[in-house]
Amino acid sequence: MVLNLYIPEPDLSRQIGRESRKAYARRVHEGFWDKWLKGPNVLDIGYRGDLGSETIVEGAYGIELGDSGYDGFHLPRLPFGLADTIHASHVLEHVEPASEYIREWWRALRVGGTLIIFVPHAYLYERRRTVPPSRWSPEHLTAYTLLSLSAVIEAALKPNTYRVRHLAENDDGYDYTLPVDVHPVGCFEIELVLQKIAEPVWKVEP
Repeated sequence: MVLNLYIPEPDLSRQIGRESRKAYARRVHEGFWDKWLKGPNVLDIGYRGDLGSETIVEGAYGIELGDSGYDGFHLPRLPFGLADTIHASHVLEHVEPASEYIREWWRALRVGGTLIIFVPHAYLYERRRTVPPSRWSPEHLTAYTLLSLSAVIEAALKPNTYRVRHLAENDDGYDYTLPVDVHPVGCFEIELVLQKIAEPVWKVEP
């Protein structure tokens, strides 16, 4: 793997996947990427999506099912603490157990780096709490709410090895007038940014 020597800049012309594209311009204008893309070594997991085949920013290292050396779980050729940022948009709902995948992504992230996760919001996409089955995507194994996503993170990671830097519901352009049997229009996701921190010498007491 060749390491990048520059910090990538967001580019509105990039042909990224369908879900990533919906809020990409807004995140550029609000400075989301400038704030949370840490350093030059960006890993983009599951980047191809429906429409595009470009990573979230130029120079990012894209990992996708079918890539040589990637078994769908273990990140290939990535030693401990290499990545500055790991971006996984609409990936976590496709895998189980989610906590194991989060730990594997965390392993590759450096202290000070960020893990950016976007997942469909159960109340906006499925319009119910649980899957399977999904109303719209048979590949979805889990439906997330703010609470359930936070619970997965707590189960996966040791206390005080991370901080939640951003947690929000993204309903940009969401059409609330559509009936439940019509596929939702607009954004219907949860945005989560975790930052890896150095574990303190003291431990959280039971």
